[in-house]
Amino acid sequence: MLPPPAALPGVAVLTGAAIAASAWHGGGPTLAEVLGPCIGAAVATMMALAYGALYRESERRRLLIEELVRTRERLVRAEAGAARLAERERLAREIHDTLAQGMSSIILLLRAARRDLDHAPGAARGRLDEAEKAAAENLEEARTFVRGLAPPVLQRSSLTDALRRVTESAGARSAARMRFEVSGTPAGLPTEYEVALLRIAQGALGNAGRHAAARNVGVTLTYLDDMVVLDVFDDGRGFDPSATAPAEPDVPGESDMPDRGTGYGLRAMRDRARALGGTLTVESAPGEGTAVVASLPLPAGPEDR
Repeated sequence: MLPPPAALPGVAVLTGAAIAASAWHGGGPTLAEVLGPCIGAAVATMMALAYGALYRESERRRLLIEELVRTRERLVRAEAGAARLAERERLAREIHDTLAQGMSSIILLLRAARRDLDHAPGAARGRLDEAEKAAAENLEEARTFVRGLAPPVLQRSSLTDALRRVTESAGARSAARMRFEVSGTPAGLPTEYEVALLRIAQGALGNAGRHAAARNVGVTLTYLDDMVVLDVFDDGRGFDPSATAPAEPDVPGESDMPDRGTGYGLRAMRDRARALGGTLTVESAPGEGTAVVASLPLPAGPEDR
C-alpha cells in the first residue's frame, strides 16, 4: 500500500522484528528462524512489486481506452460535420444548377416580355409562354429535388435526348443560336454520370445565354473508348479565367446586370466532375468566347474488373 521508499524499509524492520522475536523466545537465533522470515519478506516484496506493475499497466490501458473512446467520439463528430458540409455543398450545387438557373431565366423572360409588350405583343406573348414553361419545369425540378430522384428530363429520355432538349430550351430563352451534336457511339452511363453531365451542361448554357452575349452556342457530347466528353462553347465576350470569374448572379438587379459574380457555378461544375474522377477545363479570353470541357472516365464494365 505504501510507496517503495517507505515500504522497503518497513518490510526490513518487520522482518528483523520477526527474527528477533523468534530468537528471544527460542533462546537464540537459528538458521531456519533467520531464513524463513527473510524468504517470506522477499516473496511478499516481489509479489507486491509485480502487483504494482500489473496495476500500473492496467491503469495505462484504461487511460488508453478512454482516450481511444474520446478520439472515436471526436472522429464521429468530425465525420458527421463533414457529412453535413458535403450534403450542404450538394444541396447548394443542386439549387444553383436547377432552381436558381430557372428563376434567373424566368426573370429575364419577363423583362423581355415587358419590353415587347407595347410594340411587339406577339413576341411578348411568346416570352410569357416560355416563362410559364420555365416555371413549370422549375416546379417539377423542385418536387423531384425534394423526393431525391433523378432529374425529370432524364426520367423521360436518354442522356442525349435530355441534352438536346435542354439545349433547345435554353435557345428558346436566349437570343443566341444553340445547337447540340453527338459524336461517337452512345453508351449506357450510370445515373450519377448522366446527372453530372446534364447539370454541367445546364450551368454552362445558362452562363453562355445570360452573360456571354454570344451569337452562337454549341454543345457536343463525345463518346470515346475510355471516357465521355461534354463541350459547351460560345463565341461571346469571353473572360480571363485566371483573373476573374464570369458573371453568375443568382437574381440580377432590376435595372442592371452585374459584371461579375461569385464564380460558384464553375466551382460546382468542377466539383461534379471531380466527384466522378473527371476534370473540367475552362478555356476563354476576352473577346474570344468561352469553352467549357468536362471529361469523365467511363466506368469499368464487369469484363474489365
